[in-house]
Amino acid sequence: MRLKVGFTKVHLYRIAVAALVWMVSGCAPKSLLFPSYMQPSLLYLKDQPHSRLYVEVDTVEGVEVPDQWLDELKAFLGKHCSKLDGIKIIKDAPIPLLFVKGMPIGAANLLCLDGPPVIGFQPVYLHIFFYDNHVGLKAEKSTPHIFGFCPSGIFFNVSSFKNSSDKEEELALMHQVGHILGLCQNRKHGDGHHCDHQACLMTKNPGYHLESASQQGSGVENLLCADCRKDLETLKTQTPDPNLVFKGPFLIRREEGYSVASLPYCDMIMSSSEEMKLYWPAFLLSLKREACFDAQISGVIIESARDRQWDLRWHTRGFWDPLYFKDKSSKSAIEGVTAFLEKATHDPCPHVKEYAIIALKQLKKEQKK
Repeated sequence: MRLKVGFTKVHLYRIAVAALVWMVSGCAPKSLLFPSYMQPSLLYLKDQPHSRLYVEVDTVEGVEVPDQWLDELKAFLGKHCSKLDGIKIIKDAPIPLLFVKGMPIGAANLLCLDGPPVIGFQPVYLHIFFYDNHVGLKAEKSTPHIFGFCPSGIFFNVSSFKNSSDKEEELALMHQVGHILGLCQNRKHGDGHHCDHQACLMTKNPGYHLESASQQGSGVENLLCADCRKDLETLKTQTPDPNLVFKGPFLIRREEGYSVASLPYCDMIMSSSEEMKLYWPAFLLSLKREACFDAQISGVIIESARDRQWDLRWHTRGFWDPLYFKDKSSKSAIEGVTAFLEKATHDPCPHVKEYAIIALKQLKKEQKK
């Protein structure tokens, strides 16, 4: 099957989805929480089902990330995440600017991440992407942020810290990591997205923490206020959502009859039987990367949506079922794909739901030819 990757106008529904994306990403004062169906914080905090944490750090050419930041990041994660098999931070070689110049950050992120090794025990995965949107990359948000529909990556725009100290920039990074770990959902000491304590890392402006650091003492144990530390300990008593798991760099959400494999700005719907196979993380990642360059993809339906008004939003979506693509004349294969796509048309994620509707219509149209 070869289907063209198209750029389409966004209808009012898609505009609403884009607005929702903005609200659940980043650090707007009244931002919504991460969606209830996509909260992997316990996968980072607890030892099961993932006993290791793998952090991949990418930087675009010209952006410097001091090793001290990563050392303190590892100490912060080690303090709050129970990972018996350790925490590993990998800093990749700088990404040539020409390689990603002019791309939205969602596409650049997709092309550059590698994910953890597929062999061995599967770790929980975190990707941190440092860039400067003043030198060639497009970003819908100028401040550091997380894509709320898949909170497994941090997008850190260094250009928003031109007049700030290195320490303020480092604290802003730690602040985003705090959101990944599930902090600030307790409205007893915050607005649901930030902490009320001005001396806490999770305040709206973590730079304030510098003013009280000498009073509280140094070290990662003093970055968070007592209430936030208590919140983390309370979270660790909870049971992780059995429907969420990492495979390679993908955050998998299992639903009845199908699964959704997600990266920030990237989703793929597949049958539950395919999700269980071990070969596919690297394979799916290669397909997604191909979609960034090639207007025609073999073996997978891909859609990239961009329009004039929402030019800075970029998202790839697709579905995959090898049995169907191997033999499209097979009645059972067609019925199988139709069945899990129909289930996905009721998905809780608005853009996954919308794409399932589009893909199902396209599939039925194809079968009538």
